[in-house]
Parts: sequence; structure tokens; C-alpha cells
Amino acid sequence: MTEWLFETIRGLPPELVVIILSALPISEVRGGIPAGLILQMPLTTILPLAVISNVVSVLPVVLGFNWVADRLADKPLLGAIISHLIRRARSKEAMVKKYGVFAVTVFVAIPLPITGAWTGSLVAAVFGMRFWRVVLCLSLGVLIASAIVTSLAVAGIHIFDAVTLAK
Repeated sequence: MTEWLFETIRGLPPELVVIILSALPISEVRGGIPAGLILQMPLTTILPLAVISNVVSVLPVVLGFNWVADRLADKPLLGAIISHLIRRARSKEAMVKKYGVFAVTVFVAIPLPITGAWTGSLVAAVFGMRFWRVVLCLSLGVLIASAIVTSLAVAGIHIFDAVTLAK
């Protein structure tokens, strides 16, 4: 699947690469921001594209996951997938009870696999959180994650440049 993705985005405008990678569930801003830096785009272009596309891409999950889940619950394969997603979201119940809607911010802000805006929006939908509060928390979490990813990516690029220049 990774090869297919790279072949699909090869040749696309750099801005579109950042938007696509930032909107996808696995990569999110963790993929979009480093890709933009590798493509030598300015951060003033990368960050708004990455943040906006990541947040906007998950809004359908917040708005429609429960409706879709209700309709697909009795389908053999899709029902199993939906059940898995709901179990995954419910595993965050202690965090949600402790921190409320701000648990979404914390969860989204940690730029690690299985965290991020997609999973945060799933948690918010399963627990029936208010839409605009969720949008605020998702946006704040994505901004924090973007700052962390940008710092690590820029540091990594500088280290790589220093090592390759030293040779």
C-alpha cells in the first residue's frame, strides 16, 4: 500500500502532497509536514495546509460515525470493523472521564501511531461530545502535534545535513 501511495502522489504539486498526507488516517500531520519539508516548501505554506486538511478530513467522522455505525452494525465484515473501532474508542473511557472533552486535545496532540485527529474524532463521536467543542479540541491538538512534528522534522533534517556535510 505504501508503494501505491508514493506512486500516486509522485508528480503531484507539493501543496497537494501535503494536503493528501495530512488528511489520511495513518500519516496525518506526521506525514504531511515532513513531506512538505523534504519537498522544500516554506513552513508558512506547509503548516496551514497540514493543519486545515487534517482537521477538516475528520469532521465527517465526528458528525456521522454513529449514524454509519448503526446502519452497518449487522453487516458481517463491516460490522466487525465498526465493532473494533468502537472498542478502540471505548478503551479511552478512563481518559475521557478524567479530562472530559480535553482528553481529545491531549490524545490528538501526541504524534504517535494510533493517536491523532482520526482516532480523537472517533472517540468524540462514540462518547457523543458536542460538535463545536470537539472541533476546538481537535484543532488545538492538531496544532500541538504539528509543532512537535515540525520541531522533530526540522531537527532531523539539520542533523542529516550536518552528518552528510561532515563526510
